[in-house]
Amino acid sequence: MDQAESLRRLVSQQKAIKKSRVVTISGGKGGIGKTCISVNLSLALKKLGYNVTIIDADLGFSNVEIEMGVTSRYTLFDVLYNNKMITEVISEGPLGVKYISSGGDFASVGEGVDLSLFLSNIKILDYYSDFIIIDTGAGLNKVVNQFLKAADEVILIVTPEPTSIMDAYTLIKHSLVEEKKKINIIINKAKNFEEYRKIYKRFEAVVNNYLGVELSDLGYLEIDEKMTECIIEQTPIIIKYHNGKTAKRFLQIAAKLANEPPPEESKGLWGIFARLLNKDRGRM
Repeated sequence: MDQAESLRRLVSQQKAIKKSRVVTISGGKGGIGKTCISVNLSLALKKLGYNVTIIDADLGFSNVEIEMGVTSRYTLFDVLYNNKMITEVISEGPLGVKYISSGGDFASVGEGVDLSLFLSNIKILDYYSDFIIIDTGAGLNKVVNQFLKAADEVILIVTPEPTSIMDAYTLIKHSLVEEKKKINIIINKAKNFEEYRKIYKRFEAVVNNYLGVELSDLGYLEIDEKMTECIIEQTPIIIKYHNGKTAKRFLQIAAKLANEPPPEESKGLWGIFARLLNKDRGRM
């Protein structure tokens, strides 16, 4: 019996298919703390009692591993090209959070790959997690654009820098304005509450007035020198300074995300990758 058939039987034995909350985290530019937020938000959700899996979709890099101070033997690339099952490439990080490193290029999905095995593998991840956090690369390129369009729910990271605000606006305009999905905003590196509210309200008004898009406010993170310290030491701040202000803020953001209703007709992780593959095959 091949791997695909084994996975299909495992799926068929389930009475109901569990749908994970799939959240794609992105931003308009690099240096905005996107991966740091992805890791600490995942750990905060875990502390709240949820099972979490992080997928590092920053292709060609292993930033999630670096942030958590861990390494993986196999990656998602091995699922596509080296006949590994998805269960073989899931690694465990701090607090028991699961993660999958990319190690490959999703632009080549569908070229010489067993798509049935790939889809069967991906489908299994819906049974592992309550939340699946997808950490994308910086900027707006083909791969990031695919993940944003395919996702049911998005978190955009915005900082007070004018370039970050403009890039986030451009990202929404070119990738999300015609998509019916929930767009959450986290303001990072704010000086204080007043600056956060000013930036969010202004950004929300512009996006709503010019693009007709509604946003959801998840909150903010203040500038914290301990964050840089933890990145250098490869220890998430929610672990090293678990009683600190920033750690508590991450828990507040996680609780707000978890308590808000998921998008309607969420298809889980399998649905996201199925749509990605369908789009790629349509261009072949």
